[in-house]
Amino acid sequence: MSQLDFEVNTQLRRFELRQTVEESGYFTQAWYLRGQGACELENRLGFRTGRLGAGWWLLFMVEIPRLEEFEFRGHTHLSGGVIRGHLKNPPDPRTAEQRLKDEGYDLTRLKERTIAATFAVLGHKRLAKVVPVTPPFGAADYPVGSGIPQWELTMKKRFTVAEFVGPGETYQGNYS
Repeated sequence: MSQLDFEVNTQLRRFELRQTVEESGYFTQAWYLRGQGACELENRLGFRTGRLGAGWWLLFMVEIPRLEEFEFRGHTHLSGGVIRGHLKNPPDPRTAEQRLKDEGYDLTRLKERTIAATFAVLGHKRLAKVVPVTPPFGAADYPVGSGIPQWELTMKKRFTVAEFVGPGETYQGNYS
């Protein structure tokens, strides 16, 4: 399948393979997505059960984000980058980045090291985004995940639509 229509925040969207799109929001690295069925990937990323069952799009970031373009969100067990995520009154409503800052870490230096040692736009460590076909319903769509690294783009960056992973399929790790 080369394209699929779906709604996100009431806007109809259409992706085509190899299309370049601009996206913001959460991203991780491609190697954490390889070989995972929809149920396991939902658990790992922190999507509600069934959210990826109708399929999902794999997007690869085209260029490394600059310091001011992303924020740390810890791992997916911090839903929304917050301990216990989207609860009405979480015990600590600060995001992972806010906690690092409050604890005196040099965010500029941490981001520089992350860009140099962790971020890539080629190979298995390349930056990737999962876009579910099923539209979101609200905060319940994002339960706590099992804990893979995540960051959040604070402004739109370019991505290439790399693959559509249909129902019952898994991403097999084509990193190109």
